[in-house]
Amino acid sequence: MNAENNFAARLLDAGRLAAIARTRGLKADVSYYVDEALKELWRTRSPEEAKAIAERWVLWDAKGKPWPRMPPLDNVVSFKRTGAAEMPRTPLQAIREWFEKQDEDVRCEIAGMAALLIFEGGNLLDFSNKEWCDHLRRWLSETGLPNHKVIGRALTFRTCFEYFSESRFTEAAWMRSKEAAVKILADAGLDPTSEAASLAPIAQKVLESLPARKCRWIEVGKSWSKLVDTRLAPRVLRGWNALHME
Repeated sequence: MNAENNFAARLLDAGRLAAIARTRGLKADVSYYVDEALKELWRTRSPEEAKAIAERWVLWDAKGKPWPRMPPLDNVVSFKRTGAAEMPRTPLQAIREWFEKQDEDVRCEIAGMAALLIFEGGNLLDFSNKEWCDHLRRWLSETGLPNHKVIGRALTFRTCFEYFSESRFTEAAWMRSKEAAVKILADAGLDPTSEAASLAPIAQKVLESLPARKCRWIEVGKSWSKLVDTRLAPRVLRGWNALHME
């Protein structure tokens, strides 16, 4: 691991160490362990490199105490980074922000997936696409959840979404869909009374919409992979949980 990875790992561990300290009656909060990591960083790296790493990973509050970039305080200010956008506070908020950035048709498909796999169907299946989307938004935005429920929901969404969508993220999968639709149309042409003939209108629509949907979903896959790597991977969720322990 390089210096920045080591430093980031120490910040992620600060919440756990502070929680242990509290159980032993010690007055060492998260900021104390961040400060210790900063001292080590400045001792072992050049001033220029140490400053660059600190700018990416540390915020200072109004009292000058250092915190990780997902701090538990409301009065933090960035370290020489004016206008820098803070990361969403919870993994569910990160999913919600990602969801809202998708194309409307993609949002409807994702919400339909959630209605079936996450909310287990029921009356939701009779609702409109808009109602599906609104229900998913409320589920992702519910406040006051304990950490374990936030993480549980994030992992549930990730598992169900990837089960539903992973086949849409590659060129090869879309090629298989195209070949299947072409075969249905070919079989329908050979026998107008066959089952393939009844499916021909659907197959034709699939072929017509396939190029645009393929491009759209491959981009969705790229943005989803980035979200998973930065906010939903197990190591990241453990770090978030440690930083937000009560």
